[in-house]
Parts: sequence; C-alpha cells; structure tokens
Amino acid sequence: MHTTLLIRICIATLAAGALAACSSTPPPIEAMAVGRSTLHRVSAAPNVAADAPVELQRARDKWVQAEKAMSDKDYVQARRLATEAAADARLAESRADAATSAASLKQVQDGIRALDEEIKRRAPR
Repeated sequence: MHTTLLIRICIATLAAGALAACSSTPPPIEAMAVGRSTLHRVSAAPNVAADAPVELQRARDKWVQAEKAMSDKDYVQARRLATEAAADARLAESRADAATSAASLKQVQDGIRALDEEIKRRAPR
C-alpha cells in the first residue's frame, strides 16, 4: 500500500513538472508588438523601400516567420525572429537615412564647388 502511494506521488510530481516545463516559455507578446510596430513604421517611410529594399525585405520575411512560429506556439523562435525582424527594419531605416545623408552631402559639396568656381572666375587677375 505504501509503495502504491509513493508511485502515485511520483507520477503526479512528474506530470506537474512536465506541465510546468511546457508552460515555462510565455508568449512573446511584447516582442511581437515591438516587431510589428517597428516594421510598420519603417515600411511607411517612402525612402526606405527605395534605398534599402534588401534589408526591408529581410525584415518582412523574418516577421512572417515570427508570426508562423507564434501560431505554432514556438515562442522561443517567435521571440527571436520578431526581435531580428525589428533589428533588420531598423537597419533598413539606418541605411535609408545614410543614403539620404549622402545625397544631401553631395548637394552641399556640389554647391560649394560651384561657389568656389564662381569666386575664382570673378577674382581680379
């Protein structure tokens, strides 16, 4: 009788442990929200699609994978992919900003060059 009780207690403990292990990874709700909002914000910027299409597409692909992992209840994978999608979206945004800055710099340099040529042309000889 004592052995049967001990076996039942062990089985109950193992079952409780197994249930706890299954539910130990909570759904990455915050990471998914951050990933979604970052991707939407960056996608809405008109210069990002033109200046960083590869990075933006990579972010979108990872977001789709994150959503699939979330629906499959693979929360570790979903969190990782959502975080990577947000990082790739921010990278696309940074690359687009860098391209915009480079274009602005070129305009300023061209303006300086034109002014310098004008000054040299008008200088008394």
